[in-house]
Amino acid sequence: MNFVKRYLSLLVAVMFLGSLSNMVWAQSGHFSSATLGMGGTGAAYMDTYHANFINPANLMLNSETKPSTSIGLLGGVSATTGGSLLNIAAYNKHFTTGQVVNVDKALNDFFGSEPTNYRRLGFELDLIPLGGSWRGKNSSFSLALRNRTLINSSINRGYAEVFLSGVDKERFGTPKPVNFSSEAVAFSEISAGYSRKILELPSLFGIGENVKLYAGVAPKYIVPHATTGIDFNSTLHVASDKITHDFNYTFKTVGSVTDQFKEFSSASKNDNFDGSIGDFVEPDGEDFSQVQGSGFGIDLGGTIEMDLAGPLEAFFSWIKGPKKLRVALSATDLGSITYDNNAGTFSNNSEFVWDGVDLQDGFDDAYKDSVANDIFLNYEAGTEDKIVRKLPAKVHLGSQLQLGKLAVALDFTKGMNEAGMNSRRVAMGFGVEYDFFNIIPLRAGYRTGGATSSSITAGTGLEFRNFEFSVGALLVPNSENRGASYGAAWSGLLLRF
Repeated sequence: MNFVKRYLSLLVAVMFLGSLSNMVWAQSGHFSSATLGMGGTGAAYMDTYHANFINPANLMLNSETKPSTSIGLLGGVSATTGGSLLNIAAYNKHFTTGQVVNVDKALNDFFGSEPTNYRRLGFELDLIPLGGSWRGKNSSFSLALRNRTLINSSINRGYAEVFLSGVDKERFGTPKPVNFSSEAVAFSEISAGYSRKILELPSLFGIGENVKLYAGVAPKYIVPHATTGIDFNSTLHVASDKITHDFNYTFKTVGSVTDQFKEFSSASKNDNFDGSIGDFVEPDGEDFSQVQGSGFGIDLGGTIEMDLAGPLEAFFSWIKGPKKLRVALSATDLGSITYDNNAGTFSNNSEFVWDGVDLQDGFDDAYKDSVANDIFLNYEAGTEDKIVRKLPAKVHLGSQLQLGKLAVALDFTKGMNEAGMNSRRVAMGFGVEYDFFNIIPLRAGYRTGGATSSSITAGTGLEFRNFEFSVGALLVPNSENRGASYGAAWSGLLLRF
């Protein structure tokens, strides 16, 4: 009977957190080893300087159990990659069997049947070289430096069809779109967080006591280092006597690469030119350490924390230890970055027509000649003197139920744009943690929605009162639906005193 009661009480806890999903969207936009191990949750419980990037209100949490000051030396590393283009299941099905590839079936499994369908692949890398936080009785402060790299690429079915099958009249007898895009940014953030207790109530509706409401804000100054991007749109048509490729693109870059593209454009217009763009474009490593502009952003949020009381506390009375409920709402990465150090935009809106006799044997050579003779690379420099990139803004709704050594968390997220691995598709993360011997956290989670197929997560480590060393990982067991994703995070060296 006791087993049934305990099982039902934990089930009710999970269902209670799940019912919050009707209120708004949310997720963790920044992964620590703890949040990644628990399904990408964290908006309602992630504290210390990590709270700057998830929910600054959480700087006030855990005053009863953790020291007031935290310092991170190499204070956190996380990397995630994935997207609908990273379809491992489809790749294994069509390209690892040793048999002749059925192009149409492969394209259908990767892209679906519509030629305009896109598939994406993203990458994010976060590194916190230094971070620190201090918690007082009514307010808290933090300061953290974070280095970030965000990459987002996409191709449509038509582009993949050219890559897999070449160009022929059977496939491109009617015009088809052949498009791709890519964008990469690298920058540093200096984030200053502030949180304050703005309300305290002795009880709430008979189900909670010691109710506290925290609000937090973390403005950040952004130091841009590098960016590049291209947006290529075209239509390809193969008639009985010619190939027509109507295309337009815009390429953007900063730093020394801008001058290199200008030099190639100037040199390629000479009649005796016999080079390639690779002879001119060679990114300088110093570009990635220089300041290429400036930017501003802000993270903000609020958290309600209460001790369970009345019927809720009685329901979990068989569990020893504190019983708390936290609910949080936050918005992260509101802002943009401006790159203005030798920013360059290069565009071409043209048409390539080849009317040779033998399409199969002659097109490849003609295509290479056309590039060498500046048909596709006959771009013109634009007049823009800056490049503006949006931060991957998100809205988060998070909840956590602490039952002694057991914690259950549920988060929802909706991205406001598609920078990096951000997605406008709602994502849900669910995670559990059990603290063995008060020093070994075992974490597991599940994540669905967002940019990829559903994933599972896990994490563990050592968490003493004054020291933390932990890791977390994420992977997609079945990439067939929306592609694979992989991630890993390490806490770095976190000291508390």
